[in-house]
Amino acid sequence: MISAQQSTLIINNYSSYDYHGQLMATPLGTCYPMVSIGYPAVPEQLIVPALSDYKLPFYADGAANGITTFLVQTSGANPAVPRVPGHVTLSPTGVISTNTNWRHTKFQMYFAGTNIKVSSGGANVPETYFNGNLGDGTNSCFSGPSYISTLYGDAEWFTISSGGTQYTYIQIF
Repeated sequence: MISAQQSTLIINNYSSYDYHGQLMATPLGTCYPMVSIGYPAVPEQLIVPALSDYKLPFYADGAANGITTFLVQTSGANPAVPRVPGHVTLSPTGVISTNTNWRHTKFQMYFAGTNIKVSSGGANVPETYFNGNLGDGTNSCFSGPSYISTLYGDAEWFTISSGGTQYTYIQIF
């Protein structure tokens, strides 16, 4: 059975840094419709503090998990439209939910509890050292490996199935 967004999203942040990530869900092999995390986070970012985890079983559960808005874009010619988690297209049987799955994250790690990016020189240094594009590799719209290794930590993306349910994991070490 296909459920909302086709898999439960789980982010395990085992690192001593805060994860700030844009997350995108699309159909297999194509770009649209695209769902991304909207508000209240920094535009289109989800923040998972150091040494914590985050779980989103369905888009419809977004409000209970700190997300008040998803951005839904149906084609490249149309702008993204804000949708509340309870919107009919984002319900577990909604047309957007049943046709999308988590595919990609663009992320940047920050020193825990700050707005300072992880870099060699601390604040206000343009180069950053624990960031990247990470995904499942099935979408030509977003490129990124399923594993990233840096001097400051590692990040991985994988999907597993158990008991008829699919789980998409982002793990940061």
